[in-house]
Amino acid sequence: MNDHHVPNGEPADAGPALDRAGAVFMPLMSRRYLRELARYRVLLGSGTRIPPDRAEALVRWWELLTAVMTGHHRAMSEVFWGLLRSKETEFEGVVATMNLRYGMVETSRSEAGRDLTRALRAGGSPGSAQLSFIRYHEEMSAIASWEEREIVSRALHCFSADEWRQVEAYVLAVQAAEDRLGHVLPWLLDGMPADRAETVFASFPPHLVRVYRAEWLPAYERVSARAWPDQGGS
Repeated sequence: MNDHHVPNGEPADAGPALDRAGAVFMPLMSRRYLRELARYRVLLGSGTRIPPDRAEALVRWWELLTAVMTGHHRAMSEVFWGLLRSKETEFEGVVATMNLRYGMVETSRSEAGRDLTRALRAGGSPGSAQLSFIRYHEEMSAIASWEEREIVSRALHCFSADEWRQVEAYVLAVQAAEDRLGHVLPWLLDGMPADRAETVFASFPPHLVRVYRAEWLPAYERVSARAWPDQGGS
């Protein structure tokens, strides 16, 4: 089954409201992850024969992506969902539903990752992983849409500016604590319009921006080019 024309699965756009609230990295995590799932899905449906060196790069990219999102979900659980529960008792049920949905999709993620890794390392065309990957992509797209509609919308109404800053700081701090910020930050900013990226950089200490431009971004671009040679990092 070919699946070349795949929508990116991103949820309905709450971007303007999140921008006004000062929330950048939290929503970007979900959107960038869906972008990655979409391009793996297109690759699996293309019938392309993948050389061994690129196949291994794609496996490593997937493993890093999984670690990034595992850390992100922990950050959300420890800060974002905790803040939401503190606002109104009715939010307990919404957060419980969110946790249940993520627990259910974890089985699909494990199956998709196992099939992807096995197919890539077997050589040839990795189409044998397509069905489980499509299922996982569709489930994650549905969860992201539900989360933006049912959870982010509530947070936009009840979080203060300080609470949004707390969420944003913790999202990055979790990645930094696990020594992934040098990959995650350029990954999140990949494809962002230059003027918006400059606005983001304005909130960082100057020395961090220098490290980003001199070290993190070039390293990210090298790794990305090995996994996605025809797409740059975008």
